[in-house]
Amino acid sequence: MFKVIMVPTEGSDSERAAISVAVRLANRFEADLRLVRVETTPLVIETIAQTPLMITEQTLLDERVARLRKLEALGTECRALGEIRVMTALEDGPVAPTLRDYARKFNVDLIVMSSHSRGGVKRIALGSATDYLIRRTNIPVLVVRPPVSIMEATAEQTFSRIVVPLDGSELAEQILPEVAALASRLNSTVSLLQVLTPVTYSQKEIMQPGLPWWDDDIATAEAYLTRAANRLIEQGLTVSKDVVMSGDIATAILDYSARTRADLIALATSGGGGMSRFVFGTVADEVTRKSTNSLLVFHPKRSGATVIAGGRSKADTLAEV
Repeated sequence: MFKVIMVPTEGSDSERAAISVAVRLANRFEADLRLVRVETTPLVIETIAQTPLMITEQTLLDERVARLRKLEALGTECRALGEIRVMTALEDGPVAPTLRDYARKFNVDLIVMSSHSRGGVKRIALGSATDYLIRRTNIPVLVVRPPVSIMEATAEQTFSRIVVPLDGSELAEQILPEVAALASRLNSTVSLLQVLTPVTYSQKEIMQPGLPWWDDDIATAEAYLTRAANRLIEQGLTVSKDVVMSGDIATAILDYSARTRADLIALATSGGGGMSRFVFGTVADEVTRKSTNSLLVFHPKRSGATVIAGGRSKADTLAEV
């Protein structure tokens, strides 16, 4: 499925993990790898002791050539790691929109980026480009925050367990083909997760199975996850499914991922400023900001999201923000 993989780069060492993962994926999918760096025009020329700091055209040209050589050296390094086609590009313009336009121009179908923070997608630490690409494109964005051991891992060990939170909606399930593509090539185990939240006073007071309302909700959620799991099992994947109860969905997802030692959390987002229900609410935003796992975030094209019959529990509903 992934034929063109793009890696935005600034030339920092912190990007090594993302580039390493991208190379492995390019090998597995026999995909082209595009390393892209975006140059922005200098905005301020400071002065020293009232003497203008002259920036000549030749200076700018020399700096550009130096960056281009560094980018090409990185491309050569990637080619040495596998028999893949690697292209490099030094583009000009505002970073995020330029990356978006490049991805569209060259039909990129996976963007791999590195998280520079201890958590997940933190806008200040990681930069606004990742958030922009997630919200303003329909291309899956893989945000890599691996443990140190991933640098020596085999392709199969890169993402051995993938957790996929679902909420019963068709829009949420559009992440499944992207997950299936990764899991099938990397021999990953997929864990489907649905979190039930209390909506009535009684449920909030007594959050435990064995009560009529929880039994009904749990049965509905398990039936829904079974149908979703069967779609992946038919593709030869190993799939598990779990229903958990919690008053805090984002925390439940993160705790479950830690407990199952997941390598990747995959979820969809509706983009825009706000999201709707479970995976499309503030839950998704919180997961992407706080996760210490790598993340596969996908903003699918909206197509009249519907719910699989019987798939949505009354306990799943979250107010749209």
